[in-house]
Amino acid sequence: MSLVGAAMTSPGGTIDLPPDMQRELRDLDARGDRVSHYELLGVSADVDGGAIRRAYLERSKRFHPDAWYRKDLGQFAPLLSKWFQRLAGAYQILSDEESRAAYDREHKGDLSDTDRKAVELRELSRGEEERRQRERRDRLLRTKGFARIGAARKLYEEAVECAQNGERSNAIFCLKAARELDPNRKEISAKLVELEREQARARANSALASGKEREEHGEFALAVTAYAAAVQLDAYNFPAALGAARCALEDGELQLASSWAARAVELSPGDLPARFLLARVFAQLNMKARARAELTLILNKNPEDKEARALLKGL
Repeated sequence: MSLVGAAMTSPGGTIDLPPDMQRELRDLDARGDRVSHYELLGVSADVDGGAIRRAYLERSKRFHPDAWYRKDLGQFAPLLSKWFQRLAGAYQILSDEESRAAYDREHKGDLSDTDRKAVELRELSRGEEERRQRERRDRLLRTKGFARIGAARKLYEEAVECAQNGERSNAIFCLKAARELDPNRKEISAKLVELEREQARARANSALASGKEREEHGEFALAVTAYAAAVQLDAYNFPAALGAARCALEDGELQLASSWAARAVELSPGDLPARFLLARVFAQLNMKARARAELTLILNKNPEDKEARALLKGL
C-alpha cells in the first residue's frame, strides 16, 4: 500500500529526514513501477558502465538505511528500505551488459523519449563497434608465422581491458580470435571459459529478474517462460525452478507445476516451502499419497507448521 498522502509523523512528532528526501520518497512511491532503472539511478540511458557505478555509489549513500541509523524516520522507514532495495536491483541489472540489454529490450516502451533514443543510439554504436571488431579480427587471423603469436597477445590484452570495463561480449570476441591465432596458450582458453561462464550467469540472472517482474504483474505464463530460460542457462538455479513451479500452479498448469516443483526440491531438498508447494500440487492432482509423504516430511522437521497440518488434515 502506498504511503503517499498518509500522515508522515513519528511518535515524537519530528522526523529526522530532510524535506527534499521526504519529497523524493513520496514521489517515488507515487510513481512506483513507472520509475525506470535509469531514472532511479539518476543517469541517462547512453552512459557507460563506469558512470552507472559512480551514480549507484552516490545514490546508495543517500538511500542506504545505515546512513539514517538511529534517526527517527517515522513512516518513511519502510519507504527508505524499499527504494534502497529497488536501487540495488537497478544497479545489478544495469551494471551488467547482458541484463542491461535485456532490460532495454523489454522496457523500451516504458522509457522516456530521451532515454529511448539514447538506447537506440547505443545499440547502433554497439553494432558499429562489433563490425569494426570483426574486420580487425579477420585481418589479424590472416597474420602469418610468428606474428600470429604477437597478434594473439595483443588481442588477449585487449580482452582483459574490455572485461575490466564491463564489455564482456567484446572481451569474449577478442579471446576467441586470440585462441585461433595461438591455440596453445592456456591463459587465453582459461579466460575465455571464465567469461563465458560469467555471461551465462548474467543471462540467467536477467531471465530470473524478468520472471520475477512478470510474476509481480500476474503474467504467470510469461513468468514461467522466463524462469525456465533461467534454469536452462543455469541448471542449478533454485529460485528460478521454484518460481516456475509457483507460476505454473497459479496459471492452472498442474503437470508443469509438478515438474518444476520436483526440480526445485531436487535442487534444494531441505527447503520446506518448496516441499510444501510440491505437496499442494500433488494434492490438486489428487496424488494424495505423494502429498502426504511430502507433508509428513515437512512436519517431521517442523511440527508447528500450521499450513502443512491443515493441508494434511484435508487430504
